[in-house]
This record gives sequence, structure tokens and C-alpha cells, in this order.
Amino acid sequence: MRALDPDKKGSTIWEQDVARGIGGGSGEIVFGGAVDSQYAYFGLHRGNGLVALRLSDSVEQWFTPWKTPDAAQQHRGVVAAVSIIPGVLISGSMDGMLRAVSTGNGQTLWDFDTAREFETVNGVHAKGGSIGAGGPSIANGMVFVGSGYVGFQNGVPGNVLLAFAPSFSVE
Repeated sequence: MRALDPDKKGSTIWEQDVARGIGGGSGEIVFGGAVDSQYAYFGLHRGNGLVALRLSDSVEQWFTPWKTPDAAQQHRGVVAAVSIIPGVLISGSMDGMLRAVSTGNGQTLWDFDTAREFETVNGVHAKGGSIGAGGPSIANGMVFVGSGYVGFQNGVPGNVLLAFAPSFSVE
């Protein structure tokens, strides 16, 4: 991870290796992070969790690892871009879990397993899988996520678009 100064021809402000279990961070952050006024947040592929870095100096605020069910060990990690609303970071993972965590401490506020069958409004057979690529979208108090992503990480296929109106408290 590197912060660059746009006013000084892209000179490096700070550099931080957030990799867990792999040298040099190769492939650790895949589709992108999110920022608020103080921190940058990223999902980690091989590190299988989320990390928050202070924007001013790259100090790690917190790291929250995920426990992947034994049956989904070959589909672990966070490759999808993460999304943020004030106080809440929302991420999807390769095991199909959608999670909302506190931006202050990384503590889980809410989670939902999308890797299952669903009854749909139009009666079409639907099953969720891995969450990858674009990740969750947030609009008008709703969270939208596509579940079913094979991608180049060998994810679990699926065919659902899920909509949530989560209610959780932010500490």
C-alpha cells in the first residue's frame, strides 16, 4: 500500500505492507478499498479479512480476520471492493458472507450468508455463491450485492442480486 502526494509529482508519502501470510503483498488487495476522513479500508484476499490504515501515517488501526467454514476453505478471502457509509464498512467475501463492521474497531455488526438457495420474486431458481469484483453497493439506506462470482480466483458461481435494509447500531 502506498500513499502518493499529487502536489509533489506523485512522491511517496508513506508505504505499508498489509499482507498476511505472503511476502510483498502480491495479490492481497484485489478490487479496491474505501476511505473516510481518517482511514483507508481494504479487504485482504489471502489474509482473509479487513484492515484499516490511518491516512496520515499508515499506522494500522485494526485488522479483523474472518473464519471461513471448513467446507469453503478453497473459497476464502476478500477480493471484492469494500464499501463504506459513516461508521460502517461493508464487505463480501469468496465464501459468500456479506458483513458489516464498525469502522472504529472492525467489530462485526451484522452478517449474512449469501451462498445458499433463495426464493425469488419472479420464481426463477436462484442460488448465491462467492462475492467478488464490484462488491456491495449502497443507496438510499439499502445495500445491494450480487452473489455468484467465479472470476480468476475460482469462486463459487451463483445468480442472485440481493437487497438489504440493514438495521444495526454504530458505536
